[in-house]
Amino acid sequence: MNKLTLYLGAAIFALSIAGCGSDHTTPQSNNNEVESTSGACQLLQELGDCGACWSGDTTCTYGDITVTEGSCQQCQAMVALYIQLCESGNTDSQEAIEAGMTCTDLDE
Repeated sequence: MNKLTLYLGAAIFALSIAGCGSDHTTPQSNNNEVESTSGACQLLQELGDCGACWSGDTTCTYGDITVTEGSCQQCQAMVALYIQLCESGNTDSQEAIEAGMTCTDLDE
């Protein structure tokens, strides 16, 4: 019973720190270190915070880059893809990325 109480207490503590919709729930890995005018970097900045929720694993693909993340309505997977594209120096426009990107929920 003590372990259950410990785990439950830790989970409640983690949720209270993270909070739904807080500015710190989705890492914006190295956004300032890459060219912010690329389409992928702009999409990343526009998407913003995904919130602290989970609806299942999602795979997002654009060109030869594929990422799979635990996501809430595909948000975290899209962020991970935009980060990969942004950090790799992809210069495609926002429109091209949005038109060519596919995201699939794996847990349906």
